[in-house]
Amino acid sequence: MAYNELFALAFVAPYVASEKKIPPTAVQEMMRRSLYHIKWYFAKTDLNTDKDKAENKKSVVKYAKWYTPEKEAKYPTSFKVDFVGQPYEGACYYRITRCPICIYAEKLGVSELMPLFCELDEVMITLQHGVLHRKQTLANGGEYCDYFITGNRE
Repeated sequence: MAYNELFALAFVAPYVASEKKIPPTAVQEMMRRSLYHIKWYFAKTDLNTDKDKAENKKSVVKYAKWYTPEKEAKYPTSFKVDFVGQPYEGACYYRITRCPICIYAEKLGVSELMPLFCELDEVMITLQHGVLHRKQTLANGGEYCDYFITGNRE
């Protein structure tokens, strides 16, 4: 998850440096093209297979277990994840209830970029042969970002 933060902030920097003269959609397009440039990395995961679905879920569960109350006290702006509302047993589903990228964007005064960044989640999951079924994001005023991911052949 830390990689997501660093990736987003790498594109926020030129936007801020340009004093917001770069259109937000151009920043989003730069990020999208970067993702497609390394699509081979994402394509190594096939969310149509039980093995890769389990790996995807395992990494989120591992993070959620790692982020104990002690870790939260030490890293109070990190991603906060839960599994409330899982649509069915075994689904790759989780919610982000606190997003450090949103927090940083707000502090930097570039919140207008966040909804565009969130749209790129769909690109990453598509490159993994998956489909993101999403109802809301923090960036668009939701209570959480929901991730319900299925394979693209399901």
